[in-house]
Parts: sequence; structure tokens; C-alpha cells
Amino acid sequence: MKLPAHEDLHSRRYPINEDMALQRKVWRFERFGWYAMVVIMGLTLAGLFSKGPLSTTQVRSADGAVRVEYQRFLRNGSSDVLVIHLQGKAREPLEVAISGELLQGFDIEMLQPQPLKASTAGEGMRLWLLSDDDGKAVLHLTLRSDGVGSFDTQVALATGATVRLSQFIYP
Repeated sequence: MKLPAHEDLHSRRYPINEDMALQRKVWRFERFGWYAMVVIMGLTLAGLFSKGPLSTTQVRSADGAVRVEYQRFLRNGSSDVLVIHLQGKAREPLEVAISGELLQGFDIEMLQPQPLKASTAGEGMRLWLLSDDDGKAVLHLTLRSDGVGSFDTQVALATGATVRLSQFIYP
């Protein structure tokens, strides 16, 4: 048994002209808009458009000699840190090559610690870092996003351990 609709939900002509069928469609559209806005806000807080759990990630080489911590999603003009963890022999220089589109989409503002030596290598660069007593070295690169779109980078040790990472820069 269908209940009769409340009289306020019927179209009327007095005191003003109303089309309630159209009004119900507008209300449905507004509800959809509110739900979409809540979903977008949730994704934003989760890191889809910048820093957060959806954006923060790391990649590791098969042998574990190279590990890179980075943000997948960045905003143009923002600063971020790329952390490269290297594993090699104790108290020996580790040669790391950074190639791909990193230098096209980012400006390197700072390297910590300063490498022993640095050189350009095609579209990338090679850096030499001294490992500690455990054979570990950590390089912090402070990057400023200077592009829009997807940028793929490869980080490799001279021993052959390689990782690939992809970052997306929003306008």
C-alpha cells in the first residue's frame, strides 16, 4: 500500500509557481554533489593530491642494496625530500647513479650529506658517498617540483642494484 505524498511535495501554482518534480531532481543532484565533495576531501586528507598515506611510499631493490623513500604525488612549486638508502661494503665509497626524468621535473635544492664526488651522466648524475662501519649510506635530496605530469626516475648502485620510481606533479 502506497502512502499518499505530503501536500508540500505536490506542484502548485499559488502563491508561487513550483515544479516539484524538477525540485526533487535538484535535491538529488545536490546530495550527489555533497557526497562527491566528502569523497574528494577524504582522498585529499589521505594524500592523493600531496603528502599523506596514499602518497608516501618506498621502493627497494631485489637484493635490498638500494631503498628509496619518496612521495608519489606532489604539487608544482612544492618542496619534498627524496631519501636514498644504500648498502655496500664498510668504509668504502658507494657510487649511485640517478637517471631518468628527475632533473627535468625537479630542481635539486640540497644534498645531505655532501657527496665525496659528483658528476653528470647523460640525463642524470652520479654521486659517490662514503659508507659507514656497517656499509650503509643515506642521501637526502631536497627537491622542488618544477613541472607538471608524470616523471620516472631510476636509482642504481654501480654494483647493479636498481630501483625505479614514478612521481606525479599536479599543477
